[in-house]
Amino acid sequence: MATGSRRADYDAIASLYDSGPGRVRAVDPEFLAFVEQRASSEALSLLDIGCGTGSQLVANLTAEPDARMVGVDRSAGMLRQACRKSRAVAWVQADAAALPFPALSFDFISCQFAFHHFEAKANMLRDAFRVLRPGGRFVLRNLCPQESSDWLYYEYFPEAQLADLRDFWPPAAVIAVMEGIGFLTVTTEHEHLHFEQKLREWIDVVRRRDTCSQLLAISDVAYEAGLRRLERELELGTVPQHRADHLCLLTIRAKKPSGSVSSTLC
Repeated sequence: MATGSRRADYDAIASLYDSGPGRVRAVDPEFLAFVEQRASSEALSLLDIGCGTGSQLVANLTAEPDARMVGVDRSAGMLRQACRKSRAVAWVQADAAALPFPALSFDFISCQFAFHHFEAKANMLRDAFRVLRPGGRFVLRNLCPQESSDWLYYEYFPEAQLADLRDFWPPAAVIAVMEGIGFLTVTTEHEHLHFEQKLREWIDVVRRRDTCSQLLAISDVAYEAGLRRLERELELGTVPQHRADHLCLLTIRAKKPSGSVSSTLC
């Protein structure tokens, strides 16, 4: 997560971040799949770009305790939280578009729910390719607003949908840039999550604005308007207590071809 992002100041909310919903992380199945398919017996290196408070890397470390794991984030506040969780991971404050690592440094690179915060997205993808080793894998995971038009956050906070459509590149745009950089076997997978939202519980989450970057990315006026609408509808009983909800997540996977030379990208 980037401090400097127009969506949120993560230094300001770092101490509260892990108390929000959905912050617990299990071992990344994409990482486990890569480990299982990897032919080399050498110790592997993993980089998480936009690592936030580090929960994903700490979880991954339980599966591969001998791996070299590095987390990069622009927010010093988020990294301070990460440092408290593990000293076995190298936590590095840096810009995702200017990674402070030599070429060909990592076997596996992930970027989870952070890509929309980066201003220089193409440069971030280019630098990820540079530091990835030949045969290495890059996995990007994020919300897909183009497939989430019926998400309740967008219904009550329509300005958030506009912000997301601005900040989250369409999958085809990400793929085109990645293939132009040199990534091979670029594939996408959409995961449609259908669930029931209990509005009287959800409103407590909404009132904690810091738990969701969609709410931090909009104006105070737009946030207050959506919150008041939800409060009024619940008070008057004009909406069902339970609402169907839907969110689409996107995973993009790619690999660096064996024998790749990164000098032309530096």
